[in-house]
Amino acid sequence: MTEGEIIDTLIRAERVSKVYSPGLPDQVRAVDDVSLTVRTGGVAVLKGPSGSGKTSLLSLIACMGRPTEGRIVVGGKDVSKLPERFLTRIRRETFGFIFQQLNLIRDLSALENVLLPLYPVPMPFSEMRRRAEAVLASLGLAHKSRSKLTQLSGGEQQRVAIARALIHEPAVIVADEPTAHLDRALATELLDILQELNRKGKTILIATHDPLVHEHPFVEQIFQMRDGRIEDGSES
Repeated sequence: MTEGEIIDTLIRAERVSKVYSPGLPDQVRAVDDVSLTVRTGGVAVLKGPSGSGKTSLLSLIACMGRPTEGRIVVGGKDVSKLPERFLTRIRRETFGFIFQQLNLIRDLSALENVLLPLYPVPMPFSEMRRRAEAVLASLGLAHKSRSKLTQLSGGEQQRVAIARALIHEPAVIVADEPTAHLDRALATELLDILQELNRKGKTILIATHDPLVHEHPFVEQIFQMRDGRIEDGSES
């Protein structure tokens, strides 16, 4: 692979498999011999029904686990066999996560929720606060930064979750079934925000079975999954 291809390809999976409980009666091959590439600044969707392996593959790509077989390359680095401390660093610095259930803490303010991922980082609190306030302001929440989560609307809570994902200034936004519990209006707002983040250079990687997501015009690559395998990979 040339230097130009490394720059253009941010994520590459090469014949990746993930087996849970190997050799036991309950063995499951969640991901089975998958290869794919995601370009820098691209928008890719892992599409498939529940149990297709898309969430397992997403977690491997995002350095939340290691493949049983194959390798995953992120930014030109093979992360498949890195020690946990290095894997944690790459995960923290490269990926911002938007979860299906938001995973916000109800008794904290919007600002405090956004600050939480920064606490393991050796950074002055004044810089942490400046960064958190800036990312909240960029999402139209400057006036709600000190509001408790219980005082925010569903759409505002969603934007707090996005702000938390952005606080490390990651290269990649990873979203696992982000519209599963949202009505159409909130889902559309989320997709509009993700599209704007992509315009600003963020790579977006989404696991979903929602047609509202995988049929959205900003999606460039769709990887159809079933039984842990990619049945079809297409580009729009």
